[in-house]
Amino acid sequence: MDGAPEDIALAVEIIRQLENLDYPEENILKAMVHICQDTLNKLPNDGTREFWRQRLIAELMDSSDDQTH
Repeated sequence: MDGAPEDIALAVEIIRQLENLDYPEENILKAMVHICQDTLNKLPNDGTREFWRQRLIAELMDSSDDQTH
């Protein structure tokens, strides 16, 4: 992943680790909700937290639209 943006490289590493753990997809998604909530709660409550909450919602909505078309 040389040259990839840091967030993409991190996502690929997390995906690889999760695949190696062999958990059911539903459990991975449940865990990701907890991870997102924990990470959001660590952000300052000065608008940054709400910005990222809305961004996550929008990204998830966009990805579900891609799956239905």
